[in-house]
Amino acid sequence: MILLGLLLVLGLAGLALVAFMDNDGLFTTSVGTVELFGYQVALTVGEVFLIGAAAGALLLVGLFMLFGGAGRRARRRLAARRELQAQRAENLDLKRRHESIATELAAQRAAEAGAADAEREVEAARARDAKTARDAEIEADERLSTR
Repeated sequence: MILLGLLLVLGLAGLALVAFMDNDGLFTTSVGTVELFGYQVALTVGEVFLIGAAAGALLLVGLFMLFGGAGRRARRRLAARRELQAQRAENLDLKRRHESIATELAAQRAAEAGAADAEREVEAARARDAKTARDAEIEADERLSTR
């Protein structure tokens, strides 16, 4: 597509150059006077052609700048949108990780609390057994001493 556009531009430039060179009275034939910003200028056919060519070139430069800026802005918006999506995905992933870690921590704390409760129960049972053993020893001692 770019090659086709380049060939078209070069062909039209060549055609304009041939038309410009083949016209004999180009810079001698007057088209009249033109008033611009309060100044009167007598222009020839060649000067009008050159002014038109310069205006067309400036128009093309302006269009290239316009479309180039629009394309650059579109690329920036697309890049910003992609970055925002990536940040949202990362944020969602971090939230999921946080939730899973919080769940694991809660389960670990519950297990530790359960283990601590079980340990307390075991200690309480040992203490009861020790008390029962002491009570039994005291009873045995009392029985022996009463005999």
